[in-house]
Amino acid sequence: MKRLIIFACLIWGALSTVVAQVTVDAKIDTLLIRIGEQTVIHLQVSADAKSQCEFPDFQKKYIADGVECLEMSEVKTEELNDGKRKLLSRDYLITSFDSGAYYIPPMEVLVDKKPYKSKEMSLKVFTVEVNLDEPDTFYPPKDVIDPPFAWEDWSLTFWLSVLLLPMIALCVYFVLRLMDNKPIIRKIKLAPKLPPHQKAINEIQAIKQEKQWAQEDSKEYYTRLTDTLRVYIKERYNFNATEMTSTEIIEKLTEENDQQALDELRNLFTTADLVKFAKYNTQLNENDMNLVTAVEFINQTKIEIDPTILNKPAELTVEEKRSKTARLLLIGGICLLALACIATLVGIGMEVYHLCF
Repeated sequence: MKRLIIFACLIWGALSTVVAQVTVDAKIDTLLIRIGEQTVIHLQVSADAKSQCEFPDFQKKYIADGVECLEMSEVKTEELNDGKRKLLSRDYLITSFDSGAYYIPPMEVLVDKKPYKSKEMSLKVFTVEVNLDEPDTFYPPKDVIDPPFAWEDWSLTFWLSVLLLPMIALCVYFVLRLMDNKPIIRKIKLAPKLPPHQKAINEIQAIKQEKQWAQEDSKEYYTRLTDTLRVYIKERYNFNATEMTSTEIIEKLTEENDQQALDELRNLFTTADLVKFAKYNTQLNENDMNLVTAVEFINQTKIEIDPTILNKPAELTVEEKRSKTARLLLIGGICLLALACIATLVGIGMEVYHLCF
């Protein structure tokens, strides 16, 4: 019975040891480095999920003589066996600045205030071969060398800057135009105005080319001929001949014209009145004679004008107030140009930043 009790106690102790087993493992990335190079030690702890673990802290301290810890990572935790156990890990960045073989002692981890140690490690640090017979081959550190100028690197910045200048100028112009609120001035070139006698001669030439219908419709023929003369007299002598009778026109012209020319003109108007109001039928030669009479009267009374003045087009200046639509267009243009300027400035700034830094 005594033996059975002892055997049970041994089994219970063994099971408890297995359940509460803690393992500590340490690995190094490389065992061989040069002076100043760096390597990493990976420290891992496997323990019960409820255990409290404390990793060694070597921040800015020496792990061993000649081996310095530069940096430590955060402790990482991974669950094992459905959450019953956990695996904790931490990395240590180490280096050495002197050649030699270094012994790295076991790293100690506290699990529930109980210490556990990893295996020991070693590190071999090689020096850089130096030829002491030629000391002049070593030079002090050089200053930072500016890279050579490359147009490809700065071309985009240059063209963006060139594009920015006219956009800014145009934006400023629009702002000034919007603020001054001056009327819009437009200059319209007018076609040269023909003198009265030239317009009358052109109209009579058109009537002459329609001689065929003059025989068939004498009333229309004389109506057009006398209307042309009335317009000419109105523009030439500055009185309203279009609203006056034939007799009144002749009496008005008697003061200024040759009596023979007026007699012929009187005959023309008399014939026209007979045709229009008395249904008088004229002959073709009579129509031609009256046409010639009209042309001679115009040529005798016309006022010659300098041809250079006639050929020079007149210019008309028109002032218009800026409409609401024009103001909206100006404001819209200012906004678009401002956004374009900002976007271009941001682009230039980013290009310069990338090139400089």
